[in-house]
Amino acid sequence: MIKKIDYSKLYQSEGTKLLYNNSLPGILITFIAATVLAFTFVDKNDFQAKLTWWLVMTLILAIRTIDTRMWAKNQAERDHKSWLLRFSCGCLCSAVMWSVYAVVFYPTFSIEELSTTNVILAAMAGGASSLLSASLLLAALYNIIILIPMSILLMMQPEQYKFNLGGLGVCFTIIMIISSARSANYIKEAILLRCRNKKLVSRMEETIRIRTEEVYEISNKDALTGLYNRTAFLSAVDRVEQDFKQHHIEGFSIFFIDLDGFKNINDTLGHNAGDSVLVSISARLKSCNAADTLMCRWGGDEFILLVKESRHHAIRALAQQITSTLSLPIDVGDQTITLNATIGIAICPEHSTSITRLIQLADIAMYSQKAKYPERVAFYNLDLEHNLLRKIMLNEALKGTLERQEFRLLYQPIVNSAGQIVSFEALMRWRYQGQEISPVEFIPLMEKSGRIVEVGIWVLEEACKTLAKMRQCNADICMCVNISLIQFYDKGFVNHVKRVIEQYAIPGHLLHLEVTESIFRSDQMQINQKVSQLQQCGVKLSIDDFGTGYSSLSVIQNMNIDYIKIDRSFIQHIEQKGLSIVQAVMNMSKSLNFMVIAEGVETYKQRQILEQCGIPYMQGYYFSRPMEQSEAWNYLTAEFSEIPS
Repeated sequence: MIKKIDYSKLYQSEGTKLLYNNSLPGILITFIAATVLAFTFVDKNDFQAKLTWWLVMTLILAIRTIDTRMWAKNQAERDHKSWLLRFSCGCLCSAVMWSVYAVVFYPTFSIEELSTTNVILAAMAGGASSLLSASLLLAALYNIIILIPMSILLMMQPEQYKFNLGGLGVCFTIIMIISSARSANYIKEAILLRCRNKKLVSRMEETIRIRTEEVYEISNKDALTGLYNRTAFLSAVDRVEQDFKQHHIEGFSIFFIDLDGFKNINDTLGHNAGDSVLVSISARLKSCNAADTLMCRWGGDEFILLVKESRHHAIRALAQQITSTLSLPIDVGDQTITLNATIGIAICPEHSTSITRLIQLADIAMYSQKAKYPERVAFYNLDLEHNLLRKIMLNEALKGTLERQEFRLLYQPIVNSAGQIVSFEALMRWRYQGQEISPVEFIPLMEKSGRIVEVGIWVLEEACKTLAKMRQCNADICMCVNISLIQFYDKGFVNHVKRVIEQYAIPGHLLHLEVTESIFRSDQMQINQKVSQLQQCGVKLSIDDFGTGYSSLSVIQNMNIDYIKIDRSFIQHIEQKGLSIVQAVMNMSKSLNFMVIAEGVETYKQRQILEQCGIPYMQGYYFSRPMEQSEAWNYLTAEFSEIPS
């Protein structure tokens, strides 16, 4: 049934094309025949009537001509059923006009005009059997309308020859209809055969195209993402380099893109999930870039783009669009993953004209930016290369730091609204070759190398050892320890925390573990499970730098966060827009049941405003800078001795 419907649509479509393709010759012949017939046998008695008939016929033929021209122009959108109806109406109107001429003017016919009219009508009917055979119904109706009225009229006349002539017209009509049917069947067979041949050729061409693409992709495309592989990319960019040297283009840019945190996906969710993420990332890269941008999966989670643009503002806008697009959530099975990207950019001819050198410089820019400000875009400059060399040097120096005892902990107090110390935050410091190295500089290096797990264990033990000593002075004092997300993922982390608090006989609620908002981007099921295990031991969880990254109120609620530390950037601007953030966090704390700590308090005015907002805990230089262990002990004992017994 479906096949018959498909064939019906095919016949209708192709038949309509044939009708319109043959329409102009038919219209021209009809016009000539009508003109000859109307003005050859005219006299003064019927001149006006025949002129009117000719004008109406000419108008119909003009409309049909316009309709044919419209058909030729509207090739994109064609409703063949509608067009067939339009053609049929025009054609049958012409037939009606022929019949009208024969019937209306018959009383004035001379024997010559009668013969001529019959010959013309028969000729028109015979031509229609051929020209209109693409539609059997139309051809039959056309013949009937032209010949039958005149034939019946003749058969009603008393003269025998006219009766015979009318009977001949009826027979001729039947023969023309039979001829039209045969022609229609022949045309249908021709249409069907043409369609089959067309499909056969199309399949052959498609098969050849597919095989050619497969061979090309095997040798030039990355099997997973469909982007250029390294070899094909370098070959393609060579041509762009030549275009630049021949002044066909003004310049171009190399984007070196690295995904932040992709290794964690492979490690936790498996390589299948990682492959799925890479496929999604590749599709997003394609959606962001123009068709002439060369895109390559350089290896692992690294991608390189060659963009034919050298203007800084246009390049930066594209890079920001890419980072925004890549940071959208990705669904992998029942997991939702959010990744970010760091992009390093080198420009030809500003930085170099060599493709190899530009790739190297873009890589340097990406690596330098990733270590300092992840999730951002960096253009290459000489300082970045110097910074990279420094990072390589520091990374080597970090090997064996624990054995050389180069790390130490400083302690910064956290006070309540009355200014009394309730807790200390342990802050790691590194002195290397007589120089203090900032944690902002060395902690990312340890995270990337994996040393953060080993060093984090040392920090936790040192902080808890200090806490055990401080409890001799103040049994309720707490200790806050910063924990890297990589430590959270370590399988032995929870057991190690339990061992340490048992070893130093510390009540679990006195140990506060601080993590940044990046924890919300991770595998929530695994994180929730570990947080629950820690809280069962009484350990408190604190979110550091709240408001600067990604946060989700539903995740905060599900994880039962104990403390949230408002980032210092909001406290510094508390007299402007920062106040609304502080007030909003306080309002949330009441409904979500967590405590609030304001960090970075540096002035009395800031403390005063925070007290008015109801902030229960504060931390910052206004109260004390980070102190060495001995200074923190003295600070605590001095305060404790001042408290009246």
